Amino acid sequence: MATFTQKKAAGCLLIFCLILLTAQVSLSDSGNDCELFGSLKINGNDAQAGSRIEAYIDGEKIVSTETIQQGQYSLTIPRYDPGNPDQKGYSSESDVIVIKVDDREAEPTINPRPGQMKVDLEVKTSLNVKLTTWGKIKALFK
Repeated sequence: MATFTQKKAAGCLLIFCLILLTAQVSLSDSGNDCELFGSLKINGNDAQAGSRIEAYIDGEKIVSTETIQQGQYSLTIPRYDPGNPDQKGYSSESDVIVIKVDDREAEPTINPRPGQMKVDLEVKTSLNVKLTTWGKIKALFK
């Protein structure tokens, strides 16, 4: 049978291990990731499962994934780690993340922050008509 001193030492060891485990979890970089999720619509309709989702910061692709569920998305943007420069990510909460769905920009743009963020995205198709100078002149006189 264990003595009182042995039980006390075992309890102290258990508490010490729990403190170390908690410290390791709090120092983990995954707590700095920005986990985006929410609804995803294209022209008012739910996006199809398998739609490609990409996140860009300053025109550089950071991450890419596909939707798993119709009308829903989930995307994790890692925080940039100077110790691992090959892994791209956001540097500060003032960065602007542009999400593209199947190569079309979704609204709104996002300022990342650590933790989970619910952001409902929508892709609106527009007619990006480029007018020539002559077309602009003619449009003025209509």
